[in-house]
Amino acid sequence: MPNLELPVLLLDGSVVANTYQLIDESGALPSGDVVLTAEQLDHLPHVTGKKALLITVDTSPEDHEFPLDKFDTIFVEFAGFNDGRGYSFAALLRRQGFTGDLRAVGDIFKDVLNYLKRSGFNSFVIKEGKDVAEAAPGLDDFKQPYQASTAVEQANYQVGS
Repeated sequence: MPNLELPVLLLDGSVVANTYQLIDESGALPSGDVVLTAEQLDHLPHVTGKKALLITVDTSPEDHEFPLDKFDTIFVEFAGFNDGRGYSFAALLRRQGFTGDLRAVGDIFKDVLNYLKRSGFNSFVIKEGKDVAEAAPGLDDFKQPYQASTAVEQANYQVGS
């Protein structure tokens, strides 16, 4: 589960507090903004604030149909640096029509921010123990990417004269 006490880094480099809460072990639905797992979707109609979905490697959007239009935010968990499925999940969610906040959580740090942004993420929770202010410049590591992506619709590989 993501650490929801950590600050959220936005695409513009600003940092905001997280407003989402998890359902506790008792199953009680908190008031306000709530993050639901795939197993908790039956609580969706009862959430009073913003609604979020947590996608893990076990709940791939390839294998599950989620009511994407009902969510304000989708958290995609990166369990480890060597697991890149979250990048594919992000691109797939964007192709499936999700236009809300796509938030990368888990093993997130400066060196991967630009790639996450290119995959369609627009907010990030930096790994616990890392400084979010030091990580933020990673959003702008590459100004003119050559390949098209979810974030860059037209490739920039023209040869100048």
